[in-house]
Amino acid sequence: MKNLSLLLVTLFSVNLFAGDITVSDGDNYFEVSEKTVSEFNFINSVSNINTVVVKSEEGEFVKLNIASYSSDSKIGDADLPVLQRLIRVPFGSEMAIKILNTEDTIIDLSDFGYEIPVFPNQPSVSKSAIDFPFYMNETYYNLDKFTGNDLVTTELLGKMRGQQLARLKVSPIQYNPSTNQLKIITKMEVKIIFKNINISEDVSNRMKYYSPEFETLFKICVNYTSVAEKDVITTYPVKYVIIADPMYQAALQPLVDWKKKKGFLVVEEYTNNPLVGTTNTSIHTFIKDMYDNATASDPAPTYLLLIGDIGQVPSFNTGQHVSDMYFCEFDGNGDFYPEMYYGRFSAVTAADIEVQVNKTITHEQYLFPDPSFLDEVVLVAGVDGSWAPTHGNGQINYGTDNYFNTQHGLTVYNYLYGSGSPITSDMSGASAAIIADVSAGVGFANYTAHCGSSGWSDPSFEVSDVPGLQNIDQYGFMVGNCCQSNTFDNPVCFGEKLLRANNKGAVGYIGGSNNTYWDEDFWWAVGSTSNITANPTYAGTGLGLYDALMHENGEAQADWFFTAGQMIHSGNLAVTQAGGSEQYYWEIYHLMGDPSLMPYIGVPTVLSVSHQNATPVGTTSLMITTEENAYVALSMNGVLLDAQLAGPTGIVNLSFSAIANVGNADIVVTKQFKQPYISTINIISPNTPFVIYNTHTLNDPTGNNNLEADYNELIELDVELNNVGSQPTQNVNVVISTTDSYVTLIDSTDFLATVNANNTINISSPFTFQVANFVADQHMVTFNLTITDNQSNSWNSTLFVTLNAPILGDVNFIIDDATTGNGNGKLDAGETLDLIVDVENSGHAEIMNMNAVLGTLSSYVTVNNPIGVNVNSLMPLAQQSTVFNITIDPNTPMGTLAEFPFDITDGTYAHSAIFNETIGVIDEDYETGDFSNYSWVQGTYPWVITNANPHEGVNCSRSSFNLPDNQDSEMSVELDVLSSGSISFYKKLSSEEDYDFLKFKINGSKVGEWSGIDADWSLVSFPVSAGLTTFKWEYDKDGGWTEGQDCAFVDYIVFPPIDLGTVSVEENNINISLFPNPTMGSFEVEFTDNKERTVLLYDINGKLILSESSDENIKFDISKKSTGTYTIKVLPEGVTYQIVKN
Repeated sequence: MKNLSLLLVTLFSVNLFAGDITVSDGDNYFEVSEKTVSEFNFINSVSNINTVVVKSEEGEFVKLNIASYSSDSKIGDADLPVLQRLIRVPFGSEMAIKILNTEDTIIDLSDFGYEIPVFPNQPSVSKSAIDFPFYMNETYYNLDKFTGNDLVTTELLGKMRGQQLARLKVSPIQYNPSTNQLKIITKMEVKIIFKNINISEDVSNRMKYYSPEFETLFKICVNYTSVAEKDVITTYPVKYVIIADPMYQAALQPLVDWKKKKGFLVVEEYTNNPLVGTTNTSIHTFIKDMYDNATASDPAPTYLLLIGDIGQVPSFNTGQHVSDMYFCEFDGNGDFYPEMYYGRFSAVTAADIEVQVNKTITHEQYLFPDPSFLDEVVLVAGVDGSWAPTHGNGQINYGTDNYFNTQHGLTVYNYLYGSGSPITSDMSGASAAIIADVSAGVGFANYTAHCGSSGWSDPSFEVSDVPGLQNIDQYGFMVGNCCQSNTFDNPVCFGEKLLRANNKGAVGYIGGSNNTYWDEDFWWAVGSTSNITANPTYAGTGLGLYDALMHENGEAQADWFFTAGQMIHSGNLAVTQAGGSEQYYWEIYHLMGDPSLMPYIGVPTVLSVSHQNATPVGTTSLMITTEENAYVALSMNGVLLDAQLAGPTGIVNLSFSAIANVGNADIVVTKQFKQPYISTINIISPNTPFVIYNTHTLNDPTGNNNLEADYNELIELDVELNNVGSQPTQNVNVVISTTDSYVTLIDSTDFLATVNANNTINISSPFTFQVANFVADQHMVTFNLTITDNQSNSWNSTLFVTLNAPILGDVNFIIDDATTGNGNGKLDAGETLDLIVDVENSGHAEIMNMNAVLGTLSSYVTVNNPIGVNVNSLMPLAQQSTVFNITIDPNTPMGTLAEFPFDITDGTYAHSAIFNETIGVIDEDYETGDFSNYSWVQGTYPWVITNANPHEGVNCSRSSFNLPDNQDSEMSVELDVLSSGSISFYKKLSSEEDYDFLKFKINGSKVGEWSGIDADWSLVSFPVSAGLTTFKWEYDKDGGWTEGQDCAFVDYIVFPPIDLGTVSVEENNINISLFPNPTMGSFEVEFTDNKERTVLLYDINGKLILSESSDENIKFDISKKSTGTYTIKVLPEGVTYQIVKN
């Protein structure tokens, strides 16, 4: 693995040892203690430095790492960690640094076991590079003085959206190469002062160029302060600019119409307009003019969508690559920080645009026929022997550890390099598997490694594969952290092909228009750090794309990013903060797609929105209640009336000129990871009545009186109506109806003599309905209100009532043998003990008077309270223990499987389960001194028994001695697992970290792997399903160096319930026949020895449903039961059989 490239041989091939240097108590931290517009104070503390020893042909070095720090030393000098943060600089000001206090210490690296120099800083490496020279400044390493950056420095970067940005650098470590000493500033307090601020210019620029969707970016600055006038500024909608060739005008109209409804001030311009023109400079000038002349009431544009390929809308060319970024750079005097979010619909024909418009609208309006594909995610660390084990796998592992996992309801198909995933990227079948995953539909995909203009290189997924994709109506968002996959100046690059694919491919693709870099791509996705590993942590890195997009680790709301355009900015800002190839990255990363699109990560949930259904002509304001950060827009006849972002209360007050005509106004509410809300509001004549539903209350005086609709309750529904018209109405009849089978209407009509204009009124007497005894919890009943008056007016409204019911379940099955048993928490022969089932009510209604029963299917077990346990009440979201006492026969064979069917019910709501436990522990502890306990299978390099430091007893197992390079040592055993359970074992590693692994596999699928040097044994456990199962322990060694004892140890394996090859009664000794099997309903159990027996029949949930005794044939009829597998138990032998009902 390490003999792959010059880089790993001559640069920093191997991590040999990792440790920590602790210089003071406490944690490392950076904290802004005070801040105003004109100054801010911060405290920086360094208590611990992580160290990693690396080896090269130039010798060994120690690399210094501090979480969230990065590198800033000269290439070839000692790589000393530097903390870099972005700060905002007021216009006209000069920055001054005042060191208020410092505490320092000097340490000898030799005191911590390092007689080797600090690792020299190396340049970033392009993902297209082949040769990797090693840089070491010999002159520097001969110096006899403390070296390093100034303690605190600032660097003005440029302007973005009316704000100046600078980089703050804190360098708390200096190094003396000759003495091998570190001088560490363990604590410093610093004041940054901004002198001579032009206050009027600073405030004016912030107001003039304010955009709610850019303010999120600026809040990353550690000294961010809000605009005093923000509450006024945020009332204005976001401006969206479209620049297109005129041939695309007709194809674009559905998108333009939709964006207006969604809440954008759309500026739609075409290159045949002389003010726009057909050159990149004329187009830039046109957009810049809008930006420069913005006012608080006519805001600067936020989004730019370019329509067409470079032949229609030519991009900027730096000489090495094309870049659309410079269309959006206005106020930095030629810097590279864009003032807008941008994307491109690359197209040649109008049909290309129609495809991308349709896919964007389908995505944003959530029109997918089956949206379940949004729960699917593909993550790939592509093939590169040098960089993929750390940078590639580290990026993907960070994503799956924190966000893309089952805890988030996602099904993730991850392809790590080398090991760690069911299919690794270097396997021959990886390419076909990845293409198949995308072809089946995925919501999000991310690849990091090598690319070309044609697509992902290894595993291969390229332009030629796109026509064969079958993800019709199942296209998601994709990101390629790799070289050149968005080189849209080539004939058709990968991103263009995915976007132009009709009704498939992708709805958006982010990629580079030139080569990308390993370090920078890692920072872009994960966040800045000086210590890039295969398993990065949130605490050890800054904020990258994944964090900003998902914002689930307590990030301030300021650090949340939502849209595709913001995704590029968040990644590039991480590179900027790290001090990497920032200008290059701002230039090359591009979006093929709509920059305002919010990608879904998982199936979105329903967005809560409420508003009145009608309002009269002349209305100038409207209140909508929704969720915080939802964007609310109101439009009519293609004209946007107003749009605002909901604050913490979720209440939005839209203001607009008086509506002049009757009709329907469109309301659209959108929010990240939520289904869009799309509806209409009736605009009615001011000279007529218009009666609609306003609100309702529930009463349940004969029930539990909690003012909610619970199962089996009689509900009084009091409805309040609102006449939003300007005229009263008389003789109003109100009729409520529903088709819902869970409720029965009893009183469904009401009469009101008068409903006055602009007035609310309650119906004279409540409607009543009966809730069924059995209902689904949280089921929403739709009631329709039909309201008529004596003038033949008729109005319809809808109201919703949520029904509550219990949901019974079990959360724990506990063996309590502490009092009457041996206290080992296991079932053992001869014990009398308690089995505890913790039951829960996860529903929203109380349930009462339940009976819980625990049975047994084992002839060796007696349940001593077979009539069960009474549970008086379970409140919503409550739990209660039910205790059952059992006795186990002293003659029970070791390893006997005991099955315990459990039922709890009140007669209507029920829950059933079967718990399986093994009587006696089935283990392998190697105390026989050999592998004779089970049918162990060894590989070419077998495991051995050793008495060196076992976990327990005197023996344990160890992988093969003197294992050759690039070989593995395997031991495996095949067992018949009788029921689902788990396997556990203790393991200890003494191996080269990140290169030589202990892998544990179940039926060929790797479920765990470990490397490094363990100080002690650790226990691991994995779930196991029933059936014939192969368990394999495999120690894999790569080529090159070794570390530690170069082996793995395993001890005290506890197996799940398995067939040990012993049963108490042979089936053929009973002389039984069971027919027909499978059955459609009736079947017969026949005995030929005329011995009386009892036959018990358990349903598919393990519940006893029938019992018959006879010395002749016994007939059963399950024709009215559910299809599935039923269990028959024959007593007194205790033998069980299964019969299938079709």
